[in-house]
Amino acid sequence: MAPLTKAGAEVSRRAYTTAKRSGKPAYRVDLPSYHADCDANYLRLSKLLPELASRECWRYQMPHGALELSVRERSRYTTEVRLRAEAGADERHWLAPPEITVRLYHDARMAEVVAVDGRGPIGDKGVHSTYPNPRMQRADERQQANRFLGEWLGHCLANGRAEFELVLDGRRI
Repeated sequence: MAPLTKAGAEVSRRAYTTAKRSGKPAYRVDLPSYHADCDANYLRLSKLLPELASRECWRYQMPHGALELSVRERSRYTTEVRLRAEAGADERHWLAPPEITVRLYHDARMAEVVAVDGRGPIGDKGVHSTYPNPRMQRADERQQANRFLGEWLGHCLANGRAEFELVLDGRRI
């Protein structure tokens, strides 16, 4: 099958020669697995983000800190959400939780990590970038980030307790 463009041919040629030089097969995206991770993350986030259409912020208490989710951007078919964890005072000396930006695609019912600690997009040059590179990213960086998000959200669902403000007769309780 012939590449559609000269640029596509160049990318294919570079991937082939890189794989040939290193003796390893070129990295191939496991698309069904990647989509399964994104589908599962969408469902997990749907549980953690009730009333997504009308609310802007959610906060959950965790055993060793807290998780804060906030809407960064909304459009007709997507919502971008920032997940920020706070470690407890005794955990901060060794744990620096990452800030993760996730884009929810409502029409496809998928959620994908688009940035970690403000650095994105993940896998900037695609799967054919050489390693080591200036950002030290591997070819499967996107998949790793989405799997990490899935594990983190699963932990939050299992151990998190929602914080909310109760108002009765105009008094906050």
